[in-house]
Amino acid sequence: MDRNSIIGFVLIGVILIVWLYFQNQNSQQKQLEEQKKKQTEQQIQVPDTTKKNIPPVDTVKKSVQADTVTKNAVVSEKYGSLFGRFEKGEDKVIIIETDKYHAEFSTKGGALIKYEVKGFKTWDGYPVQLLKLEKGGQLNLIFTSTEGKLINTKELYFNTDYKPWERVDLTRGAREFKLVYEMPIDSGGARIVKTFTFTNDSYMFGAEVDLQNSSKYVSNFEYQFAFENSLKLTEYRSDGEGSHADAFAEMGDELEVLNVTDKDEPIKSDLNGTTNWVSSRIKYFTVFLIPEGKKGDGSYITGTYYELPQKGFEKDYSIAVKMSIKNENAAKSKFNIYLGPVDYEILKSYDMNLQSTMRFSLDFLVRPIAQYAILPFFLFIHKFISNWGIVIIIFSIVMKIVLTPFTRYQMKSMKKMGELQPKMNALREKYKDEPQKQQQMLMKLYKEEKINPAGGCLPMLLQLPILYALFGVFSSTIELRQAYFGLWIHDLAVPDVIVQLPFQIPLFGIDYLSGLALLMGVTMFIQQKMTVKDPKQMAMVYIMPIMLTFLFTTLPAGLNLYYFMFNLFSIIEQYFVTKKGKKLGEEEAVIEQQKQLKYKGKK
Repeated sequence: MDRNSIIGFVLIGVILIVWLYFQNQNSQQKQLEEQKKKQTEQQIQVPDTTKKNIPPVDTVKKSVQADTVTKNAVVSEKYGSLFGRFEKGEDKVIIIETDKYHAEFSTKGGALIKYEVKGFKTWDGYPVQLLKLEKGGQLNLIFTSTEGKLINTKELYFNTDYKPWERVDLTRGAREFKLVYEMPIDSGGARIVKTFTFTNDSYMFGAEVDLQNSSKYVSNFEYQFAFENSLKLTEYRSDGEGSHADAFAEMGDELEVLNVTDKDEPIKSDLNGTTNWVSSRIKYFTVFLIPEGKKGDGSYITGTYYELPQKGFEKDYSIAVKMSIKNENAAKSKFNIYLGPVDYEILKSYDMNLQSTMRFSLDFLVRPIAQYAILPFFLFIHKFISNWGIVIIIFSIVMKIVLTPFTRYQMKSMKKMGELQPKMNALREKYKDEPQKQQQMLMKLYKEEKINPAGGCLPMLLQLPILYALFGVFSSTIELRQAYFGLWIHDLAVPDVIVQLPFQIPLFGIDYLSGLALLMGVTMFIQQKMTVKDPKQMAMVYIMPIMLTFLFTTLPAGLNLYYFMFNLFSIIEQYFVTKKGKKLGEEEAVIEQQKQLKYKGKK
């Protein structure tokens, strides 16, 4: 292999190394079990006056009724006379059970205060609870009152008919349940009504907001329906989750993606226009606010970056749909709320482009491969085979078959290059003082022998987009989360650690070794040893496998399993091709010898 081939291989290696290094630079330290509490709470369109401490809430036995509003009006510095009296109330909790989740709602805010997703566990074995309990309830209304006060219903009490800690079990056959909260503003029919509708066997539930006689208490003819915090982290490493945390707004046909990356640079997006939905996600779970029927009139999103111990980090997003009030007497809007796993099949089934929030590196190139090839193939095979590791092995076999024509071309190219080494060395020696002439003569030789010097690089180039796509699939697909394969491989979505080191490896910053990454490195070394014959390239035979082993150590076990199996199949293929080539060569030599003897006999 000549200088151009070496340069080609080195460039490909550099591209792969640089990409992997930057993809995994933030995944080098372990997350502490207890997350550092944030000291700043981001509010949606909240001026400085709203950042004061919320006064303690006293519980009262009876809710204030609409017919006594005027007599019992309470003037609050924060909420004025219209809403001041709702700072106090009875905190009643109702429990909703479905096959998919356990949810708790409270009269404080008429809000969702707890949400456990069934069938999933955190990294340490606890039920996945997606809300940050210390932040208060979610699914709140935010608006400016006619008194000029910023109102967030999160801190106000609603009325309802249910009993404290009443349980509604939809797993026993009930079709649906409606949960109604009311806040009577005055005795003249001005009120806020929030109605939630639940059905079994779905992560999506409904919400209806009815602002009756809104002109008496809402100014600017607008309010926001908000989810004010990101979901609670569920995985062992905060940096792994933080790297997938984004916020989104689908405005018409455009998807706005927001990603906060610096603690000193919070982000804010305040957009007006047709809004299909807003969303935020962590690595494996997501929340969507989706206006039903009438579209939203805008989106408002803020994002804050928080550093955590041992180089961990977390991104906190507030998302809201802006809704304009067209009819002040009955401003009624409906929403669907999806709160559950980032599951491609589930998100796609709603036919609202929700799956577009599954982002990948080099999205324009990788998404088609991941979305239309890898994921459908994985999900189809998984219908018949429950072990995801075996599914990955089958995928590696299929990819090996698909790429076989290119790998055969690579082998032939490298073989021809090996045969040409004497002629190439002779040209290098002859024109050693004329580099330009040497290059021209080498290119002429390639042309005469019909050899592409970069032909050996083709399979690697074709593999790069596949590796990018597999990295995205394995690191953020809920189906592979905590998927057990066998032996020491307990989770295909995270590195398979076999040895914890008492030190960090310089440059790579890792303090553990991955079993599958080591196996991948060994197979890469064997493959290089079988193909590279030029003594000048032997350094690459040793350096590349070692470097890629360390770089791949931080990648998901599923990706390393794929690469290891692909290399293993390539070694087997190359062994038989080489063996067959030797046999054919021997047969050709025998035939040639017989021809020579026959020719001599005739003489």
